[in-house]
Amino acid sequence: MRTLLRASLALVVVVPASMLIAADPPAVARVSKPEEARRRLGLLPNYATVGGIKQVKVAVLDSGFAGVDGKRPYLPPDTVVIEHYAPDFVRKFGLGDPKFTKPFRPGDAHGRLLAQVVWAATGNSPDGPKFYLLNANGPTMFRRAVRAAIESKVDIILFGGTFEGAGNYDGRGPINAAVDEAVAAGIIWVNAAGNTGGAVFNGPVDVGLIGFVLFGSSGQTALRLRSRVDENEVTLTLTWNDYRDTEDAGTEKDLDLVVEDARGVVVGESKLKQVGPGRVTGEGETKNPRERLILTDLAATAPCKEYRIRVKANTANFGPRDRLRILLAPGRPPVTNAATRRAEPSAELLDATRGGEVYPPADHAGVLTVGDLSSLSAVGPTADGRVKPDVIVSESVVRFTNGEETAGASNAAAYFAGIVAVMRATEPQLTAGHIREWVRTLDRVAAAPVPAGVGIVGQAAPVPPAPVMPLTPNQLRALRFSEYALDEKRRRGDPDPTVIVSSPSGEWVVRPGGRVVGLPPAVMPSAPAVAPIPTGRVAPSHAPWRTPTPRQLADLVRGR
Repeated sequence: MRTLLRASLALVVVVPASMLIAADPPAVARVSKPEEARRRLGLLPNYATVGGIKQVKVAVLDSGFAGVDGKRPYLPPDTVVIEHYAPDFVRKFGLGDPKFTKPFRPGDAHGRLLAQVVWAATGNSPDGPKFYLLNANGPTMFRRAVRAAIESKVDIILFGGTFEGAGNYDGRGPINAAVDEAVAAGIIWVNAAGNTGGAVFNGPVDVGLIGFVLFGSSGQTALRLRSRVDENEVTLTLTWNDYRDTEDAGTEKDLDLVVEDARGVVVGESKLKQVGPGRVTGEGETKNPRERLILTDLAATAPCKEYRIRVKANTANFGPRDRLRILLAPGRPPVTNAATRRAEPSAELLDATRGGEVYPPADHAGVLTVGDLSSLSAVGPTADGRVKPDVIVSESVVRFTNGEETAGASNAAAYFAGIVAVMRATEPQLTAGHIREWVRTLDRVAAAPVPAGVGIVGQAAPVPPAPVMPLTPNQLRALRFSEYALDEKRRRGDPDPTVIVSSPSGEWVVRPGGRVVGLPPAVMPSAPAVAPIPTGRVAPSHAPWRTPTPRQLADLVRGR
């Protein structure tokens, strides 16, 4: 009897009773009209068949793969599913307490759907790619999943999620430490940018006289939360940049999160006590610089009657380098505005800042962070001044044959992981660096239309020189963030205290003293400034993705 799953790496795996496909297999929901999707992604007609796809290994890290139990052929028959990791494996690689385990989230099919999107993008061949569906339900299981992918020698890792904590949004922290190992192993990591667009506030921890944090240049002590429906549910997550590179390292800096209604009545609060290194946490204590508050049964708010979000400082050790981030996650789906007929979020952070919405591990410098063109797709820059996402996919909508429809940055990342799998099968030496170079080529071509007779990579004529372009608001903000990054580098004694910020027209080199090569001095402040709370969305960080032809890909990888 042939089974769907095989044991490997001394890992404990879930093995279904059978995966024999009968003459009349059960109906299975797949991506609808995959040929249209492949054509839209630029994979047809050039990559109609890819002989090397059976050699490509793709690991999908997620917290749920509901439906992959051997009863329905959602994926190729040799797909490996790993829900639990053997104690010997955990001990060997120092991945936490071997007794600790956490199962998949019941009924959660998110990971399986993403894997199906990847498979559809590659052509739905029964020969491949080979899928590894790995349990990444929480930070500990995430680290184990990364190590399992490394030991399985996968070519591509797809992670469709982010962690709202576990880092200071500069590409470091315990989650990104695990990513470091995968990138160092030569794995191409594809990560969703996240769907936090327009739902994040970033700012300094500027504590007022009565202990509440002041927001923006106007010094208000509250952010406004609008609820568009009754019986609403909202999750608010407050973090500040005091994470270390090790998990649960502790922090001596303590903030509380409080929400009031328009009358000043507290409707919810999160008041964990932060505990420093070397101490054991008790009830109501945490070692993480994070507060999370779930508000239920919120009433719809009228204009000027919004809920107020406040942050209270319980310690006096915050300085000019301390920054906080607040994320709002609505619990109910978007609602349709009766006047405009457009969908709007059921809950909204009215004072959200522009950009700075990317969470770990999407902020990692070595991963290919993928977003789409929707307003919900998160954008950078990162806290150390890098533009994110790295790749923009024009459309992320996926329709399945059972009538379901999904969209968002995770779909965009899954589509792109499929593209990367096809490219890797065609050119086995493909790296993330090659992909970044192609993105820069697309950016340059988008900035300067190619004259007649001038081609892109793979044709006789070279790409024309990139003109100097006006910087987008996202890039300007990245340059301003880079002053903070320079301070951090100087503090660590870095021998090369410069920061490079990528842009469609090339790279800006930021040097000590606030000088930016090629940029007017007035753009770069000589000292950190507190900007007013802006509104609106930022421009896309890159030109939309266009898949290179096989000839262009060969020249790109082989350096011709």
